[in-house]
Amino acid sequence: MSEAPEKKPIFYDRWAFRYLAVACLALIACAVGAIFYNHHPKPLKENRFAKRDIHAGSSRATLTLASGKKISLDAAPDGILGEESGSSIVRTGSGQITYAVHENAPGSDTLTNVGFNSLETPLGGQYQVRLPDGTKVWLNAASKLTYPASFARNKERKVELSGEAYFEVAKVTPVNAPFIVISGKQRVEVEAARFNISGYPDDQAIKTTLLEGVGKINYNNIIKAGEQSVNKKDSLDIVPANIKEAVAWKNGLFLFEDATLETIMKSIARWYDVEIVYSGKNVSKELFSLSVSRFDNVSATLKSLENTGFVRFKIKGKKITVLL
Repeated sequence: MSEAPEKKPIFYDRWAFRYLAVACLALIACAVGAIFYNHHPKPLKENRFAKRDIHAGSSRATLTLASGKKISLDAAPDGILGEESGSSIVRTGSGQITYAVHENAPGSDTLTNVGFNSLETPLGGQYQVRLPDGTKVWLNAASKLTYPASFARNKERKVELSGEAYFEVAKVTPVNAPFIVISGKQRVEVEAARFNISGYPDDQAIKTTLLEGVGKINYNNIIKAGEQSVNKKDSLDIVPANIKEAVAWKNGLFLFEDATLETIMKSIARWYDVEIVYSGKNVSKELFSLSVSRFDNVSATLKSLENTGFVRFKIKGKKITVLL
């Protein structure tokens, strides 16, 4: 007699089916979870700078008249602030003053004792002025512009700058009355032009960027529209300009292309009125590119730099520490 084939216990088949069913359900749950995670809005990460954030700068400046009187422009009301050499000094709005020359102002032959005014912005401040000849000047943070209250008696229109400013020089009659800017040991001469000068005392070079017109740097060096002069202690070079980067501050931006971290942090320090401390060696020499609004809190700018993965920051009071 042949032996009957051995029968396997039925519960083995039942348990195998149950394991298979559980595995399938687990795979389905994982797939649904993955779809939900990828399509559902993710919660925002906590802003670790939130409790220590620092607000951007604003329109703040001090005007010093020839008499020595000082006027805080951010607290002054709109309207006439004073009279100087045949002109009314008028605050026309937040961040702007203008010199309105009177129609019956004394001519060049009778005007005497023309005094000098100065407009000075603090750290975290900026301001705009329309000079007596119609020239418009935008003054960046921690900068000072000194100029005569009237150009009527002068064969040249000369002003002095410390820091950074953007100029739109007005055409005047006679046309041989050049507009001259003295910045440190540099002399810039134009007739009618648009240009930016950055010459902070703690920078290694004075940079003059010409957007329109022709100018002379230190009498003999011709600079044309689209060029930038880089005036260092022992050399002066004229190179093609990055116009957008040079005037970004005036247009409300931090814009840097392959700039050292030290250069970027100097601008941040001036605009947010903070102290910058470096925790490691050579970190300030790393090259970065940046494009953010100058009117965001400092955290937005710092996070943009942190997104590169090469640097981190810590804020404590008015001090920003740069970490490796």
